[in-house]
Amino acid sequence: MVLAAHAVAGRAPGSAVRLAEHAASNDHASVFWNGERWQVRDLASTNGTFVGTIRLDPGANADLERGSVLQFGCEAERWELTDDRGPVVVARALATGEERQAVDGLLALPDPESVLVSIFMDATGRWLLEGSDGSQRPVSDREELTVAGERWELTVPPASPLAGTHKTASSLSLATSTLRFHVSRDEEHVRIEAVDGRDVRQIGQCAPFYALLLLARERRRDAGRGELPEDEQGWIHVVDLARQLRVDEKYLNVLLFRARQAFASAGLGTGIVQRRRREVRIATGRVEEIKA
Repeated sequence: MVLAAHAVAGRAPGSAVRLAEHAASNDHASVFWNGERWQVRDLASTNGTFVGTIRLDPGANADLERGSVLQFGCEAERWELTDDRGPVVVARALATGEERQAVDGLLALPDPESVLVSIFMDATGRWLLEGSDGSQRPVSDREELTVAGERWELTVPPASPLAGTHKTASSLSLATSTLRFHVSRDEEHVRIEAVDGRDVRQIGQCAPFYALLLLARERRRDAGRGELPEDEQGWIHVVDLARQLRVDEKYLNVLLFRARQAFASAGLGTGIVQRRRREVRIATGRVEEIKA
């Protein structure tokens, strides 16, 4: 199961982690994200909460990590934390109960093949909703959305830059990296790597990267002219970009979502694309283009 930022384990009907054994209390323990890690707190249960073999004092907290085994009252109620990343946005279809969770800080509704709404985590740990027109706003816990005729309820954790991520040894980031575009002569293939000194990270090769290449070229042209301030360089109207790519606007949203996915899965966050109403640009002017 996917944990919300705060979940109560117990036999009570409203418990997020529903326990069945009579040795468990109605409100037995709470499992919660403190902004940096998962913790568990015993709620003065009758038969105790254990982390491994250690019983918690009533009201005491204990840190959890991947592989931690929790026992609520008896051995029959043993649960393992299999993923210690922070909580992420979860969307639940009200009609069917189907749940979808953000992966690498990204969630598409109704699905990644038809992106009408994107929900993503920004660099500060806030969760934002982006409409198909590029408009953005924060999302709220328990907010309900209608997307393509289907009603969804969102579970939104508090802002946390560690949510949904694992810490990595590398400090390479989009803000400090140069993006190197390797482009075939016919421009059918585009491969991107992020470079920061001796640190090189392969982002990969995929169709959406041609859209990023066009955006990078536009930003470089604007920077070269020297007529616009940095925050106004590189913006392209979505109609013009879709025309250059020979796709419709709906599929353009899919391409931009996939580009974000590629960078997020490489550990560089969701911010490679910046959008405002009906316009889009690449998030960095530090780009190089190399012809194969």
